[in-house]
Amino acid sequence: MNNKFTIYILAAALILVSCSHKNETEIDNNTDLIGITEEQFRTGNMAIGEPLNMQFDELIRCSGTIVVEPSGTIMISSSIPALVKKINCREGTNVNAGQLLFELSGNDFVELQKDYAETLSQLIRIKSEYERLKSLFEEKIGSEKDFIMAESEYNVANAKYSALKMKIKMLGLDETKISDGNYYGSFSIRSPIKGYLSQINVAVGQYADQQTPLAEMLDINTLELRIAVFEKDLDKLKENQKINFNMIGNTDSIFTARIKSIGRNVELDSKTILCYADIDDPGKANLVNNAFAEAAIITKSDFVKAVPEEAILKSEGDSYLLEVVKNENGNYFLKKIKVSPGRLYNGFIELLQMPEIDKIITKGAYNIVIE
Repeated sequence: MNNKFTIYILAAALILVSCSHKNETEIDNNTDLIGITEEQFRTGNMAIGEPLNMQFDELIRCSGTIVVEPSGTIMISSSIPALVKKINCREGTNVNAGQLLFELSGNDFVELQKDYAETLSQLIRIKSEYERLKSLFEEKIGSEKDFIMAESEYNVANAKYSALKMKIKMLGLDETKISDGNYYGSFSIRSPIKGYLSQINVAVGQYADQQTPLAEMLDINTLELRIAVFEKDLDKLKENQKINFNMIGNTDSIFTARIKSIGRNVELDSKTILCYADIDDPGKANLVNNAFAEAAIITKSDFVKAVPEEAILKSEGDSYLLEVVKNENGNYFLKKIKVSPGRLYNGFIELLQMPEIDKIITKGAYNIVIE
């Protein structure tokens, strides 16, 4: 008798222990509800939410390059041949408009000032003679031949003076100082714009002529996006379509642009068409020339009902959501709702036929057994 009683006690204890450690999903066969405890909900890192009304975009994905518009590349040169006396800039830096970049000097520079001063002096004399002969001719005293020769000489001298004066001004010099015999020892080259100094081509002591650019600058406000789109997607492209893009390997920073021109030539090797897009506020985007980019052209947008991808459960080829029906006595009661999933976009799945649901499991649903 004692042995039988002991067996009953052990059997009851095993049942109690088994029940106390049970932590699996239970399905109520009468109501088809799935019950989970709050502990299961918490340890499964689950979350409750509702279907969202989201914008889904149809995209053309392509690669691209950040480039500078043709007008955005500036070659800095000297208007006269000269020797580089001093370099006041550093390659790879941003400079302001009017900032001093180079100081130059040399024999050609001295000769220019000398020619200007001499030409001015000659012009004063020739002009005086021209005006005298003109007055005599008008009074019928001087000959027409002398007047015409004086006029021609004056025009030649004035043309030479005007050209030399223009050269002096292009160098940023004061012509009045030069005409008084006070010559400059050197002249300066300043930045024409605010931009990025991409290349310096000379060294101190080097001779530079008009055909040798001293430096190259980029206007970062003229950066644009050049994209290569496959030929098969050409009919989907339109001007002013929005593009989201990021630099290769950096998906945290997304920039935007809009198509401004669509190419009409297919690259034979890649079977792509080059298109160009204006970047929204390129100066603040901190982009660099010739950098590679990943781009997505938005060809169509619509609003749909969608849920997080992990909210969808698969079972025997069908897709389900778990509706939160009620929460009683520390337990959540869920109901399987069959759905028809559509497009996947940025971690969300479109619902093609939206059932009447308010609250669903949006996170951690894969921890729940729905078989």
